[in-house]
Amino acid sequence: MESSSQAAKLLADEIARKIQDKIQNQQYAPGQRLTVRKLCEEFGASETPIKQALNQLVTTGLVVSIPKCGMRVRKFTFEEMKENWEARLMIEQFCAASAVEAARRDDAFVARVQAHLQEVNHVYQCCIDEFDQANFNLLLAPDRSLHTELVACCKNRQIIQMYNRLNAHSGMFVGYDFYSEEILYEVMEQHSQLVDRLLLCDLEGFQKAIQTHIYSTIRIYRALQRPSL
Repeated sequence: MESSSQAAKLLADEIARKIQDKIQNQQYAPGQRLTVRKLCEEFGASETPIKQALNQLVTTGLVVSIPKCGMRVRKFTFEEMKENWEARLMIEQFCAASAVEAARRDDAFVARVQAHLQEVNHVYQCCIDEFDQANFNLLLAPDRSLHTELVACCKNRQIIQMYNRLNAHSGMFVGYDFYSEEILYEVMEQHSQLVDRLLLCDLEGFQKAIQTHIYSTIRIYRALQRPSL
């Protein structure tokens, strides 16, 4: 029974990844309705894993559930993303003191942060070396993992849930046309500076690096201002 449940979860995860790829590659347009019946036909699966996959994507912010309208690909607006990033800034700066304290006393935390940074730098460098939509889409998960690791230090479940519900990283892929190899390198340097200040236990410098990083992102996406993305 347990293996059957695990297999069902793996199938839902696989379908969620495929739908996410299609959204990020804009094969599913913003606002497009995602019906269970059509997705069942497309992926050759039953309703249960399709519904589970869509619910996963609602959690990540790529799909929205609209009463009486079903599931649709999320439309992103600059103002919505800006508000999310400002809320993210507030939370990350609040959690900064806990992260610095963890850096002082927890070797396992330091090792995890260094591993996250190594992975982030790797995917950013790959995208710089070969700048295309597919490599750009790979930036989202490790970028989010690094920041989530830092927020988790606060050990406040309400704050962590608030942060996760923001889905502040979910709109990242819509900026592909506005990025360049030079901007990616700048962002990669910001991540390195952020972790450097953290591991030096420089709280003021760490908070400043967080602010610089997030306001830089807002500045990049400001060019995306239009009714919806």
